[in-house]
Amino acid sequence: MKRIWIPGALIVASGLIAVFVFELLLRAVGYSAPVWYQPDPDLGWTLRPGVSGVYNREGRGFVQVNTEGRRDVEHSVAKPAGVYRIALLGDSYAEAMQVEREQTFWARLPDDLRACGFQPGKRIEVLNFGVSGYGTAQEYLMLSSVAMRYRPDLVLLQFTNGNDVRNNSAALDDEKARPFFKFRPDGSLRLDGSFAASGRFTERNSVVHDVMREVSDHSRVVQLVRNVRTPVIQKAHAGSDVEQGLEAVVLAPPREREWDEAWRITEGLLARAAELSTRQGAKFVVVTVPYAIQVHPDERVRLALQAKLGVPDLFYPDRRISEFSKRNGFTTVALAYDMQRFAQERSTYFHGFPNVGMGRGHWNPEGHRVAAELIARQLCKQQF
Repeated sequence: MKRIWIPGALIVASGLIAVFVFELLLRAVGYSAPVWYQPDPDLGWTLRPGVSGVYNREGRGFVQVNTEGRRDVEHSVAKPAGVYRIALLGDSYAEAMQVEREQTFWARLPDDLRACGFQPGKRIEVLNFGVSGYGTAQEYLMLSSVAMRYRPDLVLLQFTNGNDVRNNSAALDDEKARPFFKFRPDGSLRLDGSFAASGRFTERNSVVHDVMREVSDHSRVVQLVRNVRTPVIQKAHAGSDVEQGLEAVVLAPPREREWDEAWRITEGLLARAAELSTRQGAKFVVVTVPYAIQVHPDERVRLALQAKLGVPDLFYPDRRISEFSKRNGFTTVALAYDMQRFAQERSTYFHGFPNVGMGRGHWNPEGHRVAAELIARQLCKQQF
């Protein structure tokens, strides 16, 4: 049998043509999955300025990052006359890639505030500084180094009950390539930015990784390969009560030294953010975002977790932060109480999407809509 010899160059050319055709196909169907984040020596990571694409690993939303590296429209640093500015600090709930921009609670908030007579005669702007994965330490640093340059009248810090306490602890959090605050012997907080010299951060900040991010911007094939390797939203462990990555322990008073310290660091950071805001002439408000299970529409599911934790309800983090804010002269909008009641009355899930399951993950459009209404209602009562 005569063997057919195929030149190596022909094989390579055929492979390149196949990749090129696949690239065109992916572009034709509108596929995109860019690298959203870049390392930052002060904040750990930030969104990459100018990046855009469709996020569909949980829900679906077209995401456009502005030239300043925020999921938001462009805003001038100088505040226009007649404008009331709200600076939003937060994590993935504020970044809100899971929904379209106009469906996010912060995009809805100006209309809801106008409807209840907030700051009559002024145009309300909400500037979104939220970045996925941030804890209170990074939000405070973002506030002090970036957000305050925009001269906000109100600072709105979105606090996620599910993981922010853990994110603020160097002892508890798995992601070490971020800044942490630690206690000095006298009880004050000091910034530990040593992560920037770590091997993990140095690798992410290398020329090789930078080139790969740039290549990914121009190739849908590369984006697809990266996206396939990225795990989807974390599922619940077998027998677990909440999603992987969240801590049911936060729904009860801390029983371990590490968690007690994490809570005290968190409170110290909130106090610092409030003091900085007040010093710069801005009001300060914390919005606590509930776990999905806190606002689960089925009361039996909630009661089962309460019994397991040995607590009378699932509002410990909301209650603790609300009480702390009263002692320290700022306001907390605790969403869990009303959202739990609405969820049960309406048999509605505020978390979750058809492609990952309901009652888990982030707010869906209905969750964002209700959150905006509740935040606006409380701000209008305060009339900042």
